Amino acid sequence: MTGFLAKSSDFLAGLLVGGDSVSIKGLNFVKVLTGPAVDLFKGAYGSLPDLWAGVCLALTGLAFIFISIIYLGKLLKHLMVGKAKQILHKAIGRGPATGIFSGMMMTIAVQSSSTCTSLIVPLAGNGIFKLREVYPFTLGANIGTTITALLAATAVQGDMGFFALQIALVHLLFNVSAVLLIYIVPFLRNIPPTVARRFAQAASRKKWMVLAYVVGVFFILPAILIAITA
Repeated sequence: MTGFLAKSSDFLAGLLVGGDSVSIKGLNFVKVLTGPAVDLFKGAYGSLPDLWAGVCLALTGLAFIFISIIYLGKLLKHLMVGKAKQILHKAIGRGPATGIFSGMMMTIAVQSSSTCTSLIVPLAGNGIFKLREVYPFTLGANIGTTITALLAATAVQGDMGFFALQIALVHLLFNVSAVLLIYIVPFLRNIPPTVARRFAQAASRKKWMVLAYVVGVFFILPAILIAITA
């Protein structure tokens, strides 16, 4: 409506385009660590048609995510005591600014906001952190996840280099602006944790609500929007 993102990203891209590539694609150590397991399952499902091989890989990955979170939660519950717990609370639980900064830096390090959030969820589930302490951390993770795309955009050369950088800046400006808006306006700041708490209370009693939420928000709603705009 205001053109803020388009104009701001256009201005910033004009200042940054033409510099050297600072892409960190080759430094993705998470991909290096998980690579052997991915290759193993790709080989196991290699005899299947591409569609079913992809479905099996996705389901296998989902299963490993749940297994990892369960065991990670049990492990962290034993490790997060004494000095380790104090250090983590200083990094995340000291205040909104510290939490946002910690989430941003941790996501830049692992290059995945999903991985970063998955690490903090078990700590909240075990009562080590409260919702309002984890909330800023997740917002910071959403800022940190934009850095990878921004750096990758610097590797695009030629006429398309400007547009690659501009859309990466739109991603960055959108997330940063949203976080600033939420914390500048107290009313907006309280909406996400309030809704999350009420939904969690309801979902803990009725597990089907979680499935309905995932299917509705991530599958049905996008499908409707795609159908409307097609």
